[in-house]
Amino acid sequence: MQDAVAGTPPGKFRLPEGMSLIPINRKTGMYAAEGDPDTIIEAFKPGTGPADTFSVIGMEGYVAPEEILRESPQANQAVTSGAGGLF
Repeated sequence: MQDAVAGTPPGKFRLPEGMSLIPINRKTGMYAAEGDPDTIIEAFKPGTGPADTFSVIGMEGYVAPEEILRESPQANQAVTSGAGGLF
């Protein structure tokens, strides 16, 4: 694909009608807190944005996403082994 687009300037992303841009934490996929340094902006169709809550098997009550990454090697590997976004 890189050869096919070589020399082509990047196009500007046009938000399709009805979509929303939502700040999310790139590591957890949850809504980003204001000032979060790991924030990226993603486009979502109505009703498909990040979940308001989450649960983890074996962890009771509310657990901060950062705590899950410290306590679960599998979760940590899953969020740190990706490219950090779609592109």
